[in-house]
Amino acid sequence: MTPVSTTMALGAGAMIESVKALYGIGKCINDFFNSHINEMKEAENPTISRTGRVLEGAKYGFGIGYITPVIVIATGQLLLGNTLAAVSTAATAATLTNPIAMTCGAIGAVYYGWWALTDQERNEMLEKLSKGFQVGVELIKSIIKFVIDKTKDLLSKENFEEIKKFIGSAAELFGKSLSDITHKLTDYVSDTYDVFKKKAGEAVDRTIDISSSGYDSVKDTASKAIDATCETVNKIKPKPKVKKIG
Repeated sequence: MTPVSTTMALGAGAMIESVKALYGIGKCINDFFNSHINEMKEAENPTISRTGRVLEGAKYGFGIGYITPVIVIATGQLLLGNTLAAVSTAATAATLTNPIAMTCGAIGAVYYGWWALTDQERNEMLEKLSKGFQVGVELIKSIIKFVIDKTKDLLSKENFEEIKKFIGSAAELFGKSLSDITHKLTDYVSDTYDVFKKKAGEAVDRTIDISSSGYDSVKDTASKAIDATCETVNKIKPKPKVKKIG
């Protein structure tokens, strides 16, 4: 670890401990992120592999050790709805997901969510991160810009569609949805569609007598009806507007 990263880490205890709890890190945090990045880069899934390269670029590009990926993760977590105020909250989240999914969700949240904030919201988040890590606001802004630009360069259209799923799953841990992060109408419609299908499926399970010999066929017919309705909803989704990132 470089001297500058050591100095910064000394005053960033609470927020770093929250990230460590979130990932279940019990060993050296720098070693963890080295291993974590390598694992992501070697993944067969292209979205995970390319997201790992984004985090790798941030870690080594700024030359200040593990503090950079921790800032990236913390920014994404704040955007997802995690206050990072209590280690217990982070630890609870850690039991519900896995490190790779959390990293993809966090980086995806930075990419889609940062510019969806108002100027005031961005300034408040920058101030919180600056105080939490005892680093300058301009450095944090540079790290965020790097992540957004690198993500845009490395991920394909298909990767972006998949990373939205990581965002949605991570956001659910904190009572949010994908559209709460992106603020896009198309994602709101998608969220509504998913909730509708889930609720409709649950309703079928509640109302059909499982002991009936005709349960499977009735449920299959009902499920097809639900899928047909959802497909209609999908077809009338508004065309997504192109939004400049960064």
